[in-house]
Amino acid sequence: MDPFAGVGTTLVEANRLGLDTVGFELNPYAALVCRVKLNSKNLSISDLVESIAGYEAFISRVERYSGSPNCDGTHCPTLQPHSSPPEGFKSRIPFLSPAVERKVLFAMDYFRDLTPPIRELFGVALSSVIIDFSNYSYEPSLGSRPAAGKELVLDAAVGDILIKKLKHMLEDIAEFQSEATDRLGSPTWHVHECSFFHAENFIEPGSVDLVVTSPPYMNNYHYVRNSRPQLFWTGLVNSPAELKRLENNNFGKYWQTVRASAPIPLTPWLPELKEQIDVIRQTNSSKGVYGGNGWANYITTYMNDLYRFCELLAKTLRLGGTAVVVLGNSIVQGCEIKVDKYLCDIAVLRGLRVLGVTNLR
Repeated sequence: MDPFAGVGTTLVEANRLGLDTVGFELNPYAALVCRVKLNSKNLSISDLVESIAGYEAFISRVERYSGSPNCDGTHCPTLQPHSSPPEGFKSRIPFLSPAVERKVLFAMDYFRDLTPPIRELFGVALSSVIIDFSNYSYEPSLGSRPAAGKELVLDAAVGDILIKKLKHMLEDIAEFQSEATDRLGSPTWHVHECSFFHAENFIEPGSVDLVVTSPPYMNNYHYVRNSRPQLFWTGLVNSPAELKRLENNNFGKYWQTVRASAPIPLTPWLPELKEQIDVIRQTNSSKGVYGGNGWANYITTYMNDLYRFCELLAKTLRLGGTAVVVLGNSIVQGCEIKVDKYLCDIAVLRGLRVLGVTNLR
């Protein structure tokens, strides 16, 4: 089981080993990638090859006719994409330059007529490269290219980039399928598009042998905002209100969601941690929501969710089962928060036995 499945690396590797797997992922885009990867074992290679070749021919035709001027010197007015940019998606500067956006919309036109499994795969391929030819980049958080000292992307070979990505995916899928034929039996997989805190609705108590996971770190990296283009351009969300729901249900929340709240009480009884939080709460108090109380609420919320996480681990793990949890420590308002140590302390409070802590550099 991976309670924070992300884009499915742990689930895919476990499946390759012939293990039954289950994952939980709140972000709809990441959950989609999980499903596409795991379902690719059953995808028709010949259908995928045919669909990629079809897209190559389609985009070549589009670009050829788009380059043919009318008698008045303008481009052909009838050759326009039928797809539209997502209405609810807003950005400070144009996310895609006009020439790039037109090519992306033509790609979306082609996707619409594909069978659902291949259509989803094409959608994942496009969304995985869309930042490369957008006017935004990861630095490491998503921001505009000009803000990072980079030029706008006025045009790009969208078709070539997408085809290259699709062919790489085709190679991976062919390898995945060839491995599957060498195994006896067929391992099951399930990806639940919800928070792990709903696991009891899907998992029998004491039924999990092994958990391998990495929860969101306590670094305020905004996973929802950084996948916003992919969420909108795949049609998985249509309004900012849907993003707000994801933010409010994310593990540990985000500083922005709790900074204006009254002091939030700490659930796990850990005196050293409480003392640290109290010190941080008094730090830079004159800065209002940007001061210590907001950050203390963020730390408290994160630790409270770790407590709930360990509580659910204790319920879902089989007797003698193991959980391997990877996370990192943080420095907040100049104070080091030893998240790994506190996780171990919380795990003991919830009846789990800690086997050890390894610091990876």
